[in-house]
Amino acid sequence: MHVLNENLLRARTQVVLYLGMAALAILMALQNVRYGLYDAFYIGLLMVPAWATGAALSWWLRNRPHHEQVHVTLLALALLASLYLVGIGFDAAAHWTYVLALLSFILLPLKTAFRLNAITLVLTAVALGWQAGFYDSIRYATSYALLAGLAGMYAYLYHHKTRYYVDQTHHDAATGAYNLRHLDFTLKQEVSRSETTGHPLSLIVLELDYFDQLLDVHGPNTAQDVVVALARKLQDMIRAGDSLYAAGNGRFYLVLPNTPEEGLLVIAERIRRMAEEADWPEVHSATVSVGCFTRPPGLTEDQTLRDIVDLALQQAQASGHNRVQLGQYVSPTAQ
Repeated sequence: MHVLNENLLRARTQVVLYLGMAALAILMALQNVRYGLYDAFYIGLLMVPAWATGAALSWWLRNRPHHEQVHVTLLALALLASLYLVGIGFDAAAHWTYVLALLSFILLPLKTAFRLNAITLVLTAVALGWQAGFYDSIRYATSYALLAGLAGMYAYLYHHKTRYYVDQTHHDAATGAYNLRHLDFTLKQEVSRSETTGHPLSLIVLELDYFDQLLDVHGPNTAQDVVVALARKLQDMIRAGDSLYAAGNGRFYLVLPNTPEEGLLVIAERIRRMAEEADWPEVHSATVSVGCFTRPPGLTEDQTLRDIVDLALQQAQASGHNRVQLGQYVSPTAQ
């Protein structure tokens, strides 16, 4: 849900920017025709449908993460329009590129925005130098470089700070594993993908046995050390494409896409044996109980999938701990 909301917010921002540029183009076109600058008037009118197209495409492609080529094309079109006006003697059109510098860092990835601004700086400075002289070209290049540099620095800092906060939102601070909020989102995605493609999807839940006694006897610091050590061992064991989630109190979930039941049982038993044979901090020996399940076709509720493995974990613990229990699902139509 978080990613979808982020995409929606980004799309709305882009739509507002493009519509604002369309309104600005109309105002500039009207001003230009008042002063008899008909070339600038027609260019301004030409940009109105271009910016409106950008708004429409931004909304249409809002759930597709990679469509910066649309923005690059529209910004390049605006740059060519500015260069044309500078080339025919309308030197003030060079100021249009300042807006492009700011837009590029909002609409494009950082590397693409820096490349576009470098091209804009060079081409416009050359065109301005050819038309208005060396002094005007240097003055423009200096001011543009300062503006683009400041905008780029702000975008860079914002981008990295946003990545940090997103990372903090998705991860458990103590273990580095994903948290339960991210599990909810990921499991919905994987269930939908599994149902659509027909590929198997498996889920594991495991918990340190007698975790409450571990807390009482050894204290929270030692218990936390054991949990962190378990998370590291699990991270080392899982395959590419699998993901680990911390649920607190010594419990972890593993989402295993493209894993049939046979492979699931092998992985679950390997985890149980790893915990049994490992040398743990302070306590030296510890075991885990494991509940696991492979999604059958037609089961599309992610919460049902979690309920099944949670019940399987309880059964493993009730049977004496240090066990692997495969969950069972009864289809509503079979009841």
